Amino acid sequence: MTRNLISFIYALLLSLPLTSCNANEAGSETPVISDNGENTPLINETRPIPDGYGQDANEQGSIVRIDYDTRDYAEGTGMARTNTAYVYLPYGYDAQKQYNILYFVHGHYSTAASTFEDEDGAVCKLLDQMIAHGDIDPMIVVTPSYNYGQPTSNYADADPYCRALPQELVNDLIPIVESRYHTYAETTDTEGIEASRDHRAIGGFSMGAVTTWYAFDETLNAFRYFMPVSGDCWSLGRFAGMNRPDDTAAYLAERVQQSPYAGNGFYIWAASGTNDSAYSEILLQIEGMARLADVFNATNMTFHQKEGARHEFRPIPEYLYNALPFFFPKSNE
Repeated sequence: MTRNLISFIYALLLSLPLTSCNANEAGSETPVISDNGENTPLINETRPIPDGYGQDANEQGSIVRIDYDTRDYAEGTGMARTNTAYVYLPYGYDAQKQYNILYFVHGHYSTAASTFEDEDGAVCKLLDQMIAHGDIDPMIVVTPSYNYGQPTSNYADADPYCRALPQELVNDLIPIVESRYHTYAETTDTEGIEASRDHRAIGGFSMGAVTTWYAFDETLNAFRYFMPVSGDCWSLGRFAGMNRPDDTAAYLAERVQQSPYAGNGFYIWAASGTNDSAYSEILLQIEGMARLADVFNATNMTFHQKEGARHEFRPIPEYLYNALPFFFPKSNE
């Protein structure tokens, strides 16, 4: 089956009415067609974390705090400022090895430290257990923050700071982290960051997902994998991904087509809980994007849902458990 025919069938199927109110109906009525001609669902249920993964592992990674110099990208003043990020280093970190890396951004009212602290350190325990069980190779996880000192009173007002963070990451944090710790970046200038993008992911929850969409929009050359959880793209305005899904999809498609990464040069692993207040926000956008099958299809985008999960930190470990082996599958080494 040719790619053009596949894209035509994919677009025809997705032109049928889509339902985002009922998760089970949406999952059964929104197929996509993969490049090998097999039916692949756009919407997938997450797999539960195995028993024991919420316990302390025998071999535990460490958390390092990094205070770094940056600038005010949000207001555009360029004024010097300091920000803080936290770095998870796997047990037995070896500076002679290369590590895949994820930058994961918190939601509103949280901090750079929250991802590793909330729910009694559930994310740290999960990473330790996944590495110990061979689900993934040892990897590095970084938790930055878009909050300039403290969160805004209204979460939507954090928008300019979320938009600024990807630029801060590329200009300031990635060079610091990936020159200090051994990733796949041979150099940390623009060329080195782009050359190593296949081994770098960015994700985030809620306003962290908004940040992730901005990273997809504006720094696609720095990341290959994108994990927006419970938040839509605001590049065309606040909640535009939900309120203007087709316009948002067309805008993002144009951004992809202007880049050298069209086709399988990126992957969007989006997620939300079926009882999450932002479920329809992100799903409507994903459905709009899926209607542009020549740009967004089963080779580069899927949506993953956890039945009954709400807009809170608690399901994040399960999303990570499902996403990380897809981004960075266990090697044969």
